[in-house]
Amino acid sequence: MTLCETRPGSVTTTEPEITEPGADVPTWGWAVVEIRRDGSWGAPRVLPATGPVEAVAAAATTPAPSAHLLRELPPMLQAHLGSLHVGNGDLHLAVIAFTRGADARAGSSVRDDCLGRLAHAEAMHGDLRRASRHVGMLSKSRPNTGLEHALLAKAWVALQHADFAEAQRRLDAFVALSGPHQEAWLKTSGLLVEAQLLTATGQPDAATRLLAGFTEGALAAQTGWLADLVTITRAEALLASGEPQRALGALTPVPTGAIVEASVVAAAARVCIGDARGAQAVLNAVVADLERAPLARQIQAWLLEARLAAGRGNHERARLIVDRALRSAAAEQIRLPLIHDWRWLRGFVHQDAALLRSHREFLSTCEIGEAASPRRGDVVAGSQQFLGSPLTEREGQVLDLLAQMYSTEEIAAALYVSSNTVKTHLKGIFGKLCVNRRVEAVRRGRQLGLC
Repeated sequence: MTLCETRPGSVTTTEPEITEPGADVPTWGWAVVEIRRDGSWGAPRVLPATGPVEAVAAAATTPAPSAHLLRELPPMLQAHLGSLHVGNGDLHLAVIAFTRGADARAGSSVRDDCLGRLAHAEAMHGDLRRASRHVGMLSKSRPNTGLEHALLAKAWVALQHADFAEAQRRLDAFVALSGPHQEAWLKTSGLLVEAQLLTATGQPDAATRLLAGFTEGALAAQTGWLADLVTITRAEALLASGEPQRALGALTPVPTGAIVEASVVAAAARVCIGDARGAQAVLNAVVADLERAPLARQIQAWLLEARLAAGRGNHERARLIVDRALRSAAAEQIRLPLIHDWRWLRGFVHQDAALLRSHREFLSTCEIGEAASPRRGDVVAGSQQFLGSPLTEREGQVLDLLAQMYSTEEIAAALYVSSNTVKTHLKGIFGKLCVNRRVEAVRRGRQLGLC
């Protein structure tokens, strides 16, 4: 089978397989996919090889092939079809394709490849139990087949569980196994895990620097959903650094390949700058499409919605939304989005006896993730009972200067930031240390060995 030359704006086809008359094989033989000028892929087409190339190319504009034809694709093509769907951000269709490939003859290398890809896609979408189960189904006799995808699947699962040490171990194993010709999905996914891990362990500035290299490295030409996820992850790192305005700037214009995910982060940034009305408007614009987003994003959106409802005095609506978010999180043991807004969530739940009774057991496990950083060591472990989440690198610098009796203006000058940025950092420090005054923050920081 020979691939013809491709170029942006073209339709790519493959030559049909020649079979003997009467052979028991499907009647199609052309695979057609549109390559758009922006570098993204159109919907794949599987078409009958019953005419000249021009006729087949023209047929690419017709509706998608029947489900029967797609089911008949061999496992190797199912793997490629699923990866195309991942590039387009359609994890649901990707899972369907990988599942078909994984149903091939037991023990085949292609089956293991599809299983690894299937677990990877499920983990990114928040189906953590299924992802773990499919990783366990990989053949032990061929440890390298599908292993890269499986390792990233495990890293995603551990990250969402807030088991940061385990996520780092899986990521290190993935990097050690990575070859020079790794596909874009693997490279980008590994980058996303590393950046989110840095942000979650109190190093958002390091995550920002890591993602800044995306525009200069080998992945710079990549577009579409995966590239947009990098932009969104960078915005989250900026938000965690106490720079919500820069986070909003990073999301302008809105990444079109991941509008829902971008909107949730933008809403969180607007909450940080006190624009509750703007945050609500952003969430309202994507509420109909929220179920298509990864589960962690849905949970994050629900918690934002609950926080906004509570701010308007609508406690009953906030309680219902928090209950839904916690039930969904507990089902997959997803803790990461809860830790991001832990102080507010903990305070809200402790004021509601019914919520506390329903979710006490799961919430008691969420504090484990706060101390699981593989890089912050004994300081985090010793301060677990006090901190809602670790101080960021910049918050630590502000606290150090605060302990030296610097004023807000002096801190701003020393760190080359605005006074408003310093105030945002102070607000984050007060929240994480559970204090209300600068003197109390310094005292608590010294008790915990933070300054």
